[in-house]
Amino acid sequence: MSSISSSPELAWPWSSYIAWQSQCAEAFYNAPRNLQQSILPWTFAALVVNEDNSSNPAAERAIVKYESYGKQLGRISDALEVLIERSGVEHNDAIDEFLELKARIDFIKHNTESTRFEAVIADLKRLRRKDPARFKDCLDRVAALGHSPVRSLADI
Repeated sequence: MSSISSSPELAWPWSSYIAWQSQCAEAFYNAPRNLQQSILPWTFAALVVNEDNSSNPAAERAIVKYESYGKQLGRISDALEVLIERSGVEHNDAIDEFLELKARIDFIKHNTESTRFEAVIADLKRLRRKDPARFKDCLDRVAALGHSPVRSLADI
């Protein structure tokens, strides 16, 4: 603590105020003068994609724009799980650990889907109050999903 706050000649409210100002000034003095954050190279969950570790960073950015790494890994995990089940291969630690990981991920995905569904219901309730015609249009679109197969993203 600063020697100013312990000064006996200053009255109580002023000694605390001066000590606080001194601490603020010291914190401001120690703050960085410039705050900059580069946008290149880009990162994804500690994965850095740049010219050094990718032969085509532009292609990776374009792919991830439409298909996230999580989605890509999810599809690979789904396929690998099916192959393991159908192959009859003897399980070892690596396969068991992979299947346990996949089961935990599937559980988390299921829980988040349920949470997301509840958010959609809440949004629809608000829409019903604010814009009944648009609400009816949304319900018609959801009902149509049950009557026709979804073949592509355009069908949604």
